[in-house]
Amino acid sequence: MLPVQYEAYGLRWVSQFPLPELQIVQGGADLDTSTVDVYIQVADLKTRWNEWDVGRDNFVARDGSLFFRIEDIGLFFMEQGNRIIVSPEPGADNKKVRLFILGTCMAVIMMQRSILPLHGSAVVIDGWAYAFVGHSGAGKSTLSAALASRGYPLLTDDVVALTWDAGGRAIVSPGYPQQKLWQPSLDGFGMKEQDYATVHAEITKYAIPVQHYFHDRSVPLAAVFELDPKPEEVQIPVQLMEVSGLERLHMLCSHTFRSGLVYRQGLAQWLFETVSRLSASIEVFRITRSGPDFTAFEMADRIIDHVRKGVYTGNDNN
Repeated sequence: MLPVQYEAYGLRWVSQFPLPELQIVQGGADLDTSTVDVYIQVADLKTRWNEWDVGRDNFVARDGSLFFRIEDIGLFFMEQGNRIIVSPEPGADNKKVRLFILGTCMAVIMMQRSILPLHGSAVVIDGWAYAFVGHSGAGKSTLSAALASRGYPLLTDDVVALTWDAGGRAIVSPGYPQQKLWQPSLDGFGMKEQDYATVHAEITKYAIPVQHYFHDRSVPLAAVFELDPKPEEVQIPVQLMEVSGLERLHMLCSHTFRSGLVYRQGLAQWLFETVSRLSASIEVFRITRSGPDFTAFEMADRIIDHVRKGVYTGNDNN
């Protein structure tokens, strides 16, 4: 199969491994390859893995490269911020292979290129990006989908890629036009699971195409919201509070996508400097909620209300 050129996270990718989730660059194979940022190749990595002699460690970093193995899925190698090599196991589920390419592999490439990958989603409100971070299952994609239903387009899901413009503003680059929602979120939105494909066969998480409400241009970042759900037995209404001081730094570091791989690659100082710069240039909030009720629309309305009242529209401290 001929390599295909894609765009995602502000980068141009040429891949030998099909990535149907991504947007294809119009012009395909005839485009100038000098504009390519990252090459994704398919090759047998078993010999190299054995030569690295990593023992029981499934993740290892050396000389600007990171190498990892996922049992029954394959081997993945990323180097110098410009190449990913994928070696799928025979019979591996291509959907699972793509999950690691689109998630961990691309996040590592971002780290190597000094692009900060936060674990979250982002939407566009009045020309500004608003990002929602949190641990897995916190409701990031669900909140973004609720905001999209209010007319605010999705900018990215799962990974928020942050760079800086000439004026020192944090910029969010568009990801790709797909969201992933768990079964309870589909139920809350009144969506039918039979209308969507699962992310892979073993989980009830669904891939939702969002071309009709996807924002495909970079946008400056105004604020980051941490989603902090509480146990259902603790009855707390939706609350929105500002995060300040050193707690901001801890929060942003903890919600860096695959943050453990930052430290494994010796990039701890870069991460600290980057989140310090980010913390000084945006607003940071925490949203808490609890109980069994579907609260995504209530949370979305609280956020819209704050933005409309001009509580924040980007920080001028930078």
